[in-house]
Amino acid sequence: MDNVILIRHPKNWGLKLDGRSSIVDRRIKELANMILIEKGYKENVELSIIFMGKSRAKRLNIEYRNKDYIPQVLGFPMSKKLDEDGKIRLGDIVICTQKLKYEVIFLKSSLEKVLYDWLVHGVENLLK
Repeated sequence: MDNVILIRHPKNWGLKLDGRSSIVDRRIKELANMILIEKGYKENVELSIIFMGKSRAKRLNIEYRNKDYIPQVLGFPMSKKLDEDGKIRLGDIVICTQKLKYEVIFLKSSLEKVLYDWLVHGVENLLK
């Protein structure tokens, strides 16, 4: 069974490749799966990637990490072991959409590069 990458984001999140957000969703799944494979997880992993705004990301950072700032990436690990149904539910990666846009626009980096770097960071947090 292949890896399953779940993505959740607001409808108006404003991230697009070639003018379409559906391409971004597909590319995020490809990048995340590539990272999982690089880390030795070729199949049976479920990973959730959640994009959210600054205030929600900051609230999560305060509530779960006791840190009072807007994070770029948060990781909420679940398990590194197979569940009864044969899947590893690795956890959730939370990405602040506004911080992502800032990196891309103001630091003149590509969306794919920033996403890749942040997803690597998120997966590594889940695997600690």
